[in-house]
Amino acid sequence: ELLLETLDDIETNLKTIHKHGSRADSIVKSMLQHSRGGDGTMEPTPLNPLIKEYVNLAFHGMRAGNDPINVDIDLQLDESVGEVSLVAEDFSRVILNLVNNSFDAMREMQGAEHKAQGAGDYQPKLTVRTLQKDQAVTIQIEDNGPGIPEDIKDKILQPFFTTKKGTAGTGLGLSITNDIIKAHGGAIEIKSFPGEGSIFTIQLPKPGQCL
Repeated sequence: ELLLETLDDIETNLKTIHKHGSRADSIVKSMLQHSRGGDGTMEPTPLNPLIKEYVNLAFHGMRAGNDPINVDIDLQLDESVGEVSLVAEDFSRVILNLVNNSFDAMREMQGAEHKAQGAGDYQPKLTVRTLQKDQAVTIQIEDNGPGIPEDIKDKILQPFFTTKKGTAGTGLGLSITNDIIKAHGGAIEIKSFPGEGSIFTIQLPKPGQCL
């Protein structure tokens, strides 16, 4: 009996070590990605095709992963946007991070709906917009997930802050996103509507302009 208890303790400890080791590994990899980035050269880049490509990539990655959900994706891309000065390799991560964040939120919403109403009638929807106004370009990523509680809305861009359970999140995704946007001379604004969704709005200057 003592041997069995000892083996149980060893198994529990190994699981704990693996759990925290996995989280540390994810954090280190995210930090390396953050510091590495691209070559730092901003070049005029067609914005709409980049957004379309990486929204599509995020969607298919989500569908191939654990707990896939069906999402109605509405791309409202202003054809007049044209080119924006970007480090494309870096800015593609902004799109991936925000879209994946929306998918996670809508998955949470769908799970809550199913628990409350059985099958439920909730339909996840992601809306991505681009708009040119004056000398700035606006990008909006909107989901109809559960929204962001007011008491943490100002914290979610901070490094290592995460609302995900266990080892699911490193707390670096939105922090990296914010840093990349700032490095492009842009800004991000977050609006949230509890129980109805969130809107992440990015503003970027057009080539030769500043916000």
